[in-house]
Amino acid sequence: MRTTFELVEAVTKDKLVHQGIFTHPEKAGKRAILWVHGLTGRFFGDAKLMNLFAAECAKQGMAFAAFNNRGHDIIANIHTLKQSGSTEDSVMIGAGMEVFEGSVFDVDAGISFLVSQGYSEVVLVGHSTGANKVCYYAGNTDDPRIVGVALAGPISDRLSERTDKEKYDENIKMLKDLINTGRGDALLAKTHWFPITAKRAWSLLAPNTKEDVFNYGDEKDVLTVFKKITIPVLVTLSGNDEAADRPMETIKETFDTHTGSKDYKSVIIPDTTHGYEGKEKEFVRAVTGWAASLVS
Repeated sequence: MRTTFELVEAVTKDKLVHQGIFTHPEKAGKRAILWVHGLTGRFFGDAKLMNLFAAECAKQGMAFAAFNNRGHDIIANIHTLKQSGSTEDSVMIGAGMEVFEGSVFDVDAGISFLVSQGYSEVVLVGHSTGANKVCYYAGNTDDPRIVGVALAGPISDRLSERTDKEKYDENIKMLKDLINTGRGDALLAKTHWFPITAKRAWSLLAPNTKEDVFNYGDEKDVLTVFKKITIPVLVTLSGNDEAADRPMETIKETFDTHTGSKDYKSVIIPDTTHGYEGKEKEFVRAVTGWAASLVS
């Protein structure tokens, strides 16, 4: 099935303008999926996945939208809306500089766009760091517009980094020193796999930050934000996820035993990587089939 995308924009409450894509079926219901991309991603980052989502959503009578968020690309110049309605101003953000808590504005803007198009039931699907963002949003807001949350590849940046404990401890000490001495906005070239400020790296890698929602390896206060989500939840994990520091079955079990949702499902898609390479169709069908089956 061929689908046609519209190029659209969503404006956040703090006036950022995010570009995206939107598609809706000829016989539309009231439900839509909002895709939230991961670290350094973009709304068009995986054309195969986007096309599959659009096609499968159309079969189920659901709309589909994907937007850039303030963590798109490494360093990004993002337009801002002025009171006059023009977008002449801009701000430098991107994955290397974003403040994680600001992601609630991005998620809200995507939901608001879909509601403005006539869709009253939104299913959030976040991949990788996008999963952190939709988990944080759903766990900390009581938004009646969302009817389900899918966490795709909810793997901890902090725990995967700790496979080299000596390097991890050195980085954390260095980041703390930079932040405490007023140099938190310093752009670092070798701390992470892309240029990143000390504050942003701390958010990603330090324990107990707002972003550290997938702390499945800790001994206490495990998945506290995740547990607060009471609406339907789907967790999809990749059998060969290169970012995981422990067996996927162990990670899955931790999510399974800490959910606060009475309508919860988790699945490991075998023989695929963090981006579901080679199993894109299986992943998309698992998500869209689940989303379409939710009882409103």
